[in-house]
Amino acid sequence: MVCQIEVYPIEMEKETKREGRVLIAGDLFPTEENVAYFKNGDAERLFGVELCRLFAGTDLAVCNLEGVLSDTPGVCRKTGPVKVAPSSAVEAYRRLGIHLCLLANNHVTDGGAEGVLDTMRTLDAAGICHIGAGKDAGSISHTLIREVGGLRIGFYNVAETMYNRPGKTSPGVWLYDEWLVCREISVLKQQCDYLVVAYHGGIEKYPYPSPETRKRFRRMAESGADLIVAQHTHCIGASETHHSSCLMYGQGDFLLKNFLPGRTDSGLLLELSVSDGKVSVARHLVRSFENRFVRYADNQDLALWDALSLRLDDDAFLAEAFRTFCDRELILYLTAFKSPSKWVRLLRRISPTAYRKWLLEKAFRPDDLLFALHTLRSEQNRETAVTGLEHLLESK
Repeated sequence: MVCQIEVYPIEMEKETKREGRVLIAGDLFPTEENVAYFKNGDAERLFGVELCRLFAGTDLAVCNLEGVLSDTPGVCRKTGPVKVAPSSAVEAYRRLGIHLCLLANNHVTDGGAEGVLDTMRTLDAAGICHIGAGKDAGSISHTLIREVGGLRIGFYNVAETMYNRPGKTSPGVWLYDEWLVCREISVLKQQCDYLVVAYHGGIEKYPYPSPETRKRFRRMAESGADLIVAQHTHCIGASETHHSSCLMYGQGDFLLKNFLPGRTDSGLLLELSVSDGKVSVARHLVRSFENRFVRYADNQDLALWDALSLRLDDDAFLAEAFRTFCDRELILYLTAFKSPSKWVRLLRRISPTAYRKWLLEKAFRPDDLLFALHTLRSEQNRETAVTGLEHLLESK
């Protein structure tokens, strides 16, 4: 079923008619090309006149802060991009009118422990609230409730496990534990009228939910969440209604490094309007360009993305689409299992096609593949392998 994110009736204790607005933006962080505009707080240049007007006067403006704001970050051992910007870049968030930054993501730990703490201190100094991260596992605040238009609007921020796990004495983010998360959502729902879950996870570059993501979203909906939004996929995804809740499997970025032109340069800005005890949700299409700016899209036709949602009832299609996607991504995981020699690395540089053929056809025996599959599929073996790899890395 296509998600009909229109009106959710809510009983109000007061009969007084009141109105309010909440804006939810996706991933937002400077790039090398625009960090100077962030530092100068040049919101109109970065976001354009229309978006600045939309944010002006909003009761609560929210975004996912996809990185570290620090002048003295530490080092995080990881693969993939490292997102760190000077603390002065917070000026653009402040000038745009952001009230709440979501920190439960996979990049807020890119500057190590110092980076997480600096980011929180930077936001505090700018008067911007934040949830989702903390100085250690026992001090992570990941919920917020604000009254908007006479209703109590709640936010719950959670992320999948990547390089962001907190320790007893080390910073990190609030991570998904199904039993705990669903229990907390159920309790939080009793304290607010409308509950938004900002979930940093899902499959990057993939517009449909994986089987695990869909299961998680449905269980959170059954626990009381009214709107669940995935903010990690970097692309707009399908959506559906389950248990009277709206499940959005990909919001897309607001303004971030565009690593896949045509796919990761579009996003949705969600507007929650509160009026007469009801919450309606509007979707605004935004597009980024030049790795510098984002603008309100001239063409607000969302038919292309709505068509994705029509396939969510087709289990055979979803299964085949996910298999096809995983087949394309397989080379990344195979490389991780087998460290190539200097000659193989040379082959990869000279002829990517020949390298791929070698990796898929020659590098692994059937027993190697069976062991890799067994390690990934078995929770017990996966946990053992992760712990062993972490321990090995600590000694290097």
